[in-house]
Amino acid sequence: MSLRVAIVGPGRSNQGTGPYIAKNFHELGAQIVGLVSSNIESAYLSSDNLKNEYGIQAKAFDNIEELFTKHDIDIVAICSPFITHLDFLKIAIENGCHIFCEKPLWWPKKKILNDEYIHKITKETISLVDLCKKKQVNLQLNTQWPFTLPAYYQLYPNFRDPITEFAMWLCPESRDENRILDSVPHLLSMLYALIGAGQIQNINFNNDSNSSINELTINFDYIHAQGDTKVDINLSANDEFPKPAAYAINQNRADRHVELPNYLISLRSSETHLPLVDPLICSIKNFIGSIHSNIALDDVSLIDGMAHLAQIYQAVTAK
Repeated sequence: MSLRVAIVGPGRSNQGTGPYIAKNFHELGAQIVGLVSSNIESAYLSSDNLKNEYGIQAKAFDNIEELFTKHDIDIVAICSPFITHLDFLKIAIENGCHIFCEKPLWWPKKKILNDEYIHKITKETISLVDLCKKKQVNLQLNTQWPFTLPAYYQLYPNFRDPITEFAMWLCPESRDENRILDSVPHLLSMLYALIGAGQIQNINFNNDSNSSINELTINFDYIHAQGDTKVDINLSANDEFPKPAAYAINQNRADRHVELPNYLISLRSSETHLPLVDPLICSIKNFIGSIHSNIALDDVSLIDGMAHLAQIYQAVTAK
């Protein structure tokens, strides 16, 4: 029997990923059973769009509890705004569902004011992870960049450890404090994939009032078992589509290139380029594989990822 999936936040508004996640689950053999939106009109619109564009037949709901009373669900894909994630996470886990969640994993509705809030965020994330273990469900964050690394190593076949520098350039849609929440999880997922667990120290950022809206650069030390990696992330406002993005390991830079209209993705150095399988498909395949193989929950990356995100956010936004 195919896996039965519910999509929370299936609309396209605000660069929503819901339709594309639904499409990829569908193409990988899962059954999209239900769609949950904040109102029933939006849910019906998303249902019509998915049917017309991808042949997906899914029922519309404006209440996830009602969906659970009418359907057996194996997976909940959470693609709604991040301040809604926590409630959906708890409901889905309590109902024994595996969860594929957009980044960040969740975020409090109140502004982080001090280190006490970082502790609360970490404690709440630990509670979520413990609940997942109790209910024997898997939880994966949709961070796609690590799936570009095999191509990166082909671009730079002479790459060698240690990783002393890592940099990333992204162009988030938001231009306020939310750009940190949109983008930094990508950076943290790459650090974890490349280096493993670590601690963040010495956070610095540009605080020039003239550049605060259009550009934000954050740098810090990532202290880990192999040593110290100098990390930079540059977040720039950019109205291009697809938006430019790149990363560099030890100053060897690779740029992501997307060719429209067929959305052909490649990774490019200054000398060559390599085609990429869509990292979103890779991320969902990895998630489905972890369910079928009963792979243990990666609790360290989930907990540390939220703690580090809160640490960076608090440092940059503190007044």
